[in-house]
Amino acid sequence: MHLNVIGGSLTSNTSEFQQLNNYCKEKGLNLTLEWINGQYWLHSDDQKEKPIGIQIDQELNRHEEFFKRSSIVKELLARAVGVKAGIRPKILDLTGGLLGDTLLFLSFGCEVVTLERHPIIAFLIRSSLANAHHPALRRLTFLPQDVVTYLSHNPISEVVFFDPMFEDINEKTLPKKQMRIFRSFIGQDQDALAVYEFIRSLNPKRLVVKRPRLSIELGAGPQMKYEGKATRYDVYFSS
Repeated sequence: MHLNVIGGSLTSNTSEFQQLNNYCKEKGLNLTLEWINGQYWLHSDDQKEKPIGIQIDQELNRHEEFFKRSSIVKELLARAVGVKAGIRPKILDLTGGLLGDTLLFLSFGCEVVTLERHPIIAFLIRSSLANAHHPALRRLTFLPQDVVTYLSHNPISEVVFFDPMFEDINEKTLPKKQMRIFRSFIGQDQDALAVYEFIRSLNPKRLVVKRPRLSIELGAGPQMKYEGKATRYDVYFSS
């Protein structure tokens, strides 16, 4: 079990390669990273599928074009995190993943601190950020850390966003490619409830937990819920 790298500067004699390779050995993984168009991409576990990567500039430009035609404040996620006319809260995103929500927050005009504790995903994020140039990225701080480490040295943001990896999905539907692959080497966030309780103990102004629409609540009694066709945002306010 090991890490295979195709192209780029991540060679076996670098400390970063050794750290990622040790992670693969520890988890019993065979992963392949490939240098494509200026950044690293993760190969799918299915050879018929394209590699996984984050095209940051393209995504931000796509959001930018969309919001020229549609109101930001009508977006479900924007409403969940408290975006209103003239109000753009600072957001702490606990689970960066492939930056899907983070890039939306930036498109809303928010300042964002994004964390990612899993080393392979954090590496993909760093690689994609090094290849991106969109001006909205000036409002992003990315840190490859867990939330406890981060909050031991930094104040909590007014809005905290938490999107844990979950297992209670609709058995009639398969998770999309990225989630399937991430589950294969990350698995469920077994400490999701502990992270939720830790954040709640700090009493942030607003905590937003992303869930599948039909999923159970991670924590009881959200004061508000915003439901879409497939996703639900449970919102908890400070006491």
